[in-house]
Amino acid sequence: MKSLRIIGSIVFGLFLLANLVAPVEVQGLVPPSVHDFVFGPEGVTMGMATVSLSNMSRKERQKANLGGIAKLYLLAASDFTADWPAAADVVAGSIAGPTIPCGAKTWAVVTFDIGTCRVKSDRKGKLGYQNVGVSGECKMAGYDATQITALEKTFNEGGVAIVVYKDGTRVVYGSSNEPLEFEDSTDSGAKADDQLAIDFKFKGDGYAFHPPLLAPAVTVALSTT
Repeated sequence: MKSLRIIGSIVFGLFLLANLVAPVEVQGLVPPSVHDFVFGPEGVTMGMATVSLSNMSRKERQKANLGGIAKLYLLAASDFTADWPAAADVVAGSIAGPTIPCGAKTWAVVTFDIGTCRVKSDRKGKLGYQNVGVSGECKMAGYDATQITALEKTFNEGGVAIVVYKDGTRVVYGSSNEPLEFEDSTDSGAKADDQLAIDFKFKGDGYAFHPPLLAPAVTVALSTT
């Protein structure tokens, strides 16, 4: 059996080599019923010797790869004047812009406790039905009227988040068409050195792509109040 595998690999290798030297003649030998599979864009493209998958790699060595989130911005789904980001806005994992369709609306800034904000995304589902889900969370010290008033603005209102990673990369979570759902909870603690804090979370599901990067040229207007 092992010998057959080796022989098969050699024959296939010779087939690829022959296709590079004389592609027309070689492709003429393949039955029409499987021609698209062998030579088409969804299978092996013999003329260019490429496949449909791409190489994947870890981050380069000798470069920082810091975890955690530096900043978090939110905008209500109702504030958008057009669907954003749409699938057409995302090219090679990034949104080039040039603008965000939200008129004069500004993004709310979430000031969270250091080391408490994190975001996640996961692609799941059976072949042909896969989609991406996202989630995020952070903690804010305190419990006062100003904080509660701000939280009330997220009650039954979805939105989109722009997350700034430690290296300055901005990433978009959610969309105006499939807005994030916001959740919050409070905890008084039981004793003086416990954390009196607000836990703020968001989640979303049904996206066609992992959260895309936002190009540096795209301006994000932030609220100052």
